[in-house]
Amino acid sequence: LCGPSFLKVGLTCFSKTRITDSVPHITLLASGGGQRAAVGLVGSLDQMEKEGLLDCLLYLGGVSGSTWSMSSIYSDPQWSINMNTTVSSLSGPGVELEAVSAWLGERAKEEHFSLTDIWGVLTSAGIMKQMDLRHLSDEASRNTTNPYPIYSAIEKHCFSYGKWFEVSPHEAGFTELGLFIETSLLGSKFQSGELLEEMPEMDMVKLQGQNQNTQTHFNIMSVFSPVSLLTKKVLPKIMAWEWGTTSNFLYQYQGEKTDSMVPTCLRSQERFHLVDAGLLINVAYPPFLGKKRDIDLIIAPEYSAGNMFEVDYAAAVKKPFPEIDDNILEERDWPKDCYVFEGKESEPSIIYMPLFNRRNCKGLLHTLADFFITFLRGKTAVDEKMIP
Repeated sequence: LCGPSFLKVGLTCFSKTRITDSVPHITLLASGGGQRAAVGLVGSLDQMEKEGLLDCLLYLGGVSGSTWSMSSIYSDPQWSINMNTTVSSLSGPGVELEAVSAWLGERAKEEHFSLTDIWGVLTSAGIMKQMDLRHLSDEASRNTTNPYPIYSAIEKHCFSYGKWFEVSPHEAGFTELGLFIETSLLGSKFQSGELLEEMPEMDMVKLQGQNQNTQTHFNIMSVFSPVSLLTKKVLPKIMAWEWGTTSNFLYQYQGEKTDSMVPTCLRSQERFHLVDAGLLINVAYPPFLGKKRDIDLIIAPEYSAGNMFEVDYAAAVKKPFPEIDDNILEERDWPKDCYVFEGKESEPSIIYMPLFNRRNCKGLLHTLADFFITFLRGKTAVDEKMIP
């Protein structure tokens, strides 16, 4: 997945940091946190570029708000060596309402039009100020020095640790089940593991919705009422809206050990529903633990105001994860600005940096965290009893 161009640039970067014996696998995992996470990730990448560290990254992963900026910055195939242009483009003039209307009007004609389309266009045009119509699979053939991107979501109705869904330029599928299809086929119709009907690949606007939609309630009429096209062609479908509706490539799947491997809730439905992965874990650890990507170091900036040190996932699925001392876990509500958890053997080391910390916030930590709360209704996924 990383070509000679990455290895050449990476080795140069590592030589500056006195790492010369091999090329370690380093990933930056950005947390969720809405627009704060989107801005925070761009700031982190920009500073890493200034410090000469950006070229050391092999992967870039994110959930929820951080993937807003991920999907936008990758529109530039050379963004990692052109951060000034990347930063300035995200503060551009925005998108004309006619372009938004045209895109939503076309999506409303599709079989699986859903709230994902609404949220995707709101984040892409309204927050990131661009309408990126390219396809993620286009990046599979790029010879680039950019970190390899991994986007994450979860399946709504099979809500548990094993239903983590990852999307990269090459493949899309369930991390823990180890079942994937080519990314270009996400949304196509399958039955019993066979492709029945190939559908057009979703563009990055829709993918933004797939990876970042939440269960936040907002007033659709107040947003779209001035637009006649939307009120006539889009809003009448409101009763059928679901989050992240797309064709299920595991429908009636009959692979080996089906009963234990693929849950009935996935095999029995023609469609599944992808929602914000931050509702389960607000840092994209799942795709980067274990042998598949063999990660040596995870850099984890935490931009949310949620739980610190989310480690339950690794224990639940028996993945290697560095041990965190109980004394450190007690600092969840009053964390330091940086922690280093050293991995041993197959465990990655983790550099963890919470935005809301005792150095940044001083005596205002709880006040700021409450004001900038990640979930608008003030409840976590546990409060909503969404985690079994």
